[in-house]
Amino acid sequence: MNILIRAAWRMLGLGLLALASLGAQAAQVVTNHGAVEGVDQGGVRAFLGIPYAQPPVGPLRWRAPQDLPAWPGVRATQAFAPACMQDTPRAWGPFTDEYVQLRAPISEDCLYLNVWTPQNAAAGSLPVLVWIHGGGFGSGAASVPIYDGASLAARGAVVVSINYRLGLLGFLSHPALAAESPQSVSGNYGLLDMVAALRWVQANIARFGGRADQVTIAGQSAGAAAVVDLLAMPSARGLFQRAIAMSGAGMGARPLTLAEAQRQGEQLLNQAGIGSLAELRQRPAESLLSLKPAMDFSGGMPRLLLAPVVDGQVLPVDPETTAAALASPVPLVSGYMADEGFVMGPPPSTPASFEAHVRQRYGAAADGFLAAYPHADDAQATASMRQIGRDRYMASLLLWAERRARLGQTVYGYVYERPIPGPDAARFGAFHTGEVPYLFGVFEHRPYTAEDRAVSVLLQTHWLGFAAGRGLPAPWTAITDRASPVTRLGQPVPVSGEALSSPQRLRLFADFVAAGGVLTMF
Repeated sequence: MNILIRAAWRMLGLGLLALASLGAQAAQVVTNHGAVEGVDQGGVRAFLGIPYAQPPVGPLRWRAPQDLPAWPGVRATQAFAPACMQDTPRAWGPFTDEYVQLRAPISEDCLYLNVWTPQNAAAGSLPVLVWIHGGGFGSGAASVPIYDGASLAARGAVVVSINYRLGLLGFLSHPALAAESPQSVSGNYGLLDMVAALRWVQANIARFGGRADQVTIAGQSAGAAAVVDLLAMPSARGLFQRAIAMSGAGMGARPLTLAEAQRQGEQLLNQAGIGSLAELRQRPAESLLSLKPAMDFSGGMPRLLLAPVVDGQVLPVDPETTAAALASPVPLVSGYMADEGFVMGPPPSTPASFEAHVRQRYGAAADGFLAAYPHADDAQATASMRQIGRDRYMASLLLWAERRARLGQTVYGYVYERPIPGPDAARFGAFHTGEVPYLFGVFEHRPYTAEDRAVSVLLQTHWLGFAAGRGLPAPWTAITDRASPVTRLGQPVPVSGEALSSPQRLRLFADFVAAGGVLTMF
């Protein structure tokens, strides 16, 4: 009897080992560089820290990303790879830990991506969403908690998130770098990283269940600005079919020209006493974090200085202002948060402070704005300060989208109005980046309600339906040069945005721009 029991236990053990082996095999995928093994996450498989280019270190620092050699055996991809070089982010204002924690060390060896895919996905069957993180092109990583792709993938998509070089290591321009470039340009290495990641997706994503002909690039803040840049980049043509830009398109940002960026690079190196490119490449990456240019407030708005550069080659035109067709005029969803303009909440205003703000920002057009926004007492002035900020964002988005529509691009606009629960929710309102946890279904960090979860389902459903080529349901309507509909998001059911502002107020902004004014983000 004991022999039979032992035999039965042995057979059971062998069976469990076989099942475990099958599970491990199922979590393995062979990429064009070698096999990777992911980790099961409750119906979703995550492959974390897959390299998509050689480490950009030593002689590869400030060069276009280089293709990887193949690796032998099976590479474990079960933990996030390092974030790109940056100062350690810290929580501040509404941006609590889940918005800033990197969950990974910081390293110059950082060109990795993550893939989440449903466990039972058939090869080449699902739409793909490639996420580009924000952070002003100087901070952030694909490993930040609010970008966890498991919930979104569980709704029937393959989700990819990418790291790209940041700050000085990602966007330094200098004449010496241009001299060694085949295109005689410098900077934009972070953008080239994104293109390399998208090429990896084209070559490999079918093996993870994704369709290479159904790739949507999506990003928020600087990630959204990068999405718009990719639309204009010839090297990215054909690598994606749709785009989503959340709080980063039509926001009045002015990129540097190559000449401006290279002058800035020369000044930085001179200030640091660095005499040659060879010396610069030998410096420890950590020591380069202190090299930061002074802010440029010309034009009334701080310009991002270590950021994408209009160089005539990699990024041939400024996609915010160009009147020419973009390299990839694909369907685009673009929108903003209702309270974007005041990261720390709109300041309490008086009639005098509101008038001073309007006159400083709108100059000769100020009288028209002051007549349109009541400010007879403190309550009116504070309410109008919030409303004029919202209208500025809407007008900027609509004017940009109308230009794109005239060139044949399909653009859908939205405003996201839901305040995010948490400390000082009433003060911060629908703040910049507040919608991202809803998109990714990350609810562990704040007192989210059942209605919050319903809003998340709506946002995920709409974004993934768009990514799959099914379009967007009513009341979504494409913006044209004759009609400028936007959709209001933030409730379990989307509604038309017609009541958000008045045509008369939006006309003030249009006239301001037509007279040469610039609508800026802050």
